[in-house]
Amino acid sequence: MKLTDTGHKTVSTMDRKAHAPDVVSRQDTEPENTGRGPETSSSDLEGVSRVIYIGQLPHGFYEEQLKGFFDQFGLVTRLRVSRNNKTGKAKHYAFVEFQSPEVAVIAAEAMDNYMMFKQKLRVNIVKAADLHPQLFKGANKKFRAIPRQKLSRDQHNRERTAEEDERRVKKAVAKDKQRQQRIKAAGIDYEYEPLQALMPATPTHTKFK
Repeated sequence: MKLTDTGHKTVSTMDRKAHAPDVVSRQDTEPENTGRGPETSSSDLEGVSRVIYIGQLPHGFYEEQLKGFFDQFGLVTRLRVSRNNKTGKAKHYAFVEFQSPEVAVIAAEAMDNYMMFKQKLRVNIVKAADLHPQLFKGANKKFRAIPRQKLSRDQHNRERTAEEDERRVKKAVAKDKQRQQRIKAAGIDYEYEPLQALMPATPTHTKFK
């Protein structure tokens, strides 16, 4: 620290580095729509990634809404909303990747504890060491729910060959016999007409020598 000719104190570059925080301060940087953050030394952002985690997302705030909202901080390169593999419903958390780590830090600091539709967002920087290689698998794609019930129904109702029908009947008869054996082994006095008796008789072929 040194005095100027006017008597004011100035902080040297060494003093600034000695008191610099581990992350970029919002007072020192401002978000830009270009995605390019301010000039920051690599030591200040060591271990910091370009990815932020967003938790407690409100209902209806998904891929398109996230992209439009976080573009105000800088260029969003990738984003992914975590969803259930079977139902496709959102799990209410997402990951957003910016073009630079400086912008990611600014966005995380600005949006953490931000109230959105009566939901308080939880936003944190993801450490570079914690980034999974498959984190953004399927990112930047419009989500389309897989009609699993329809696919299963169509598979069940499809036309089958005679061989497939025969295998299904044999499997059903075998299960019915196992059920009868379990009832008898349990000491339950219960009888019912076996499934095999309800099946149509198999045609017999007489072979002539």
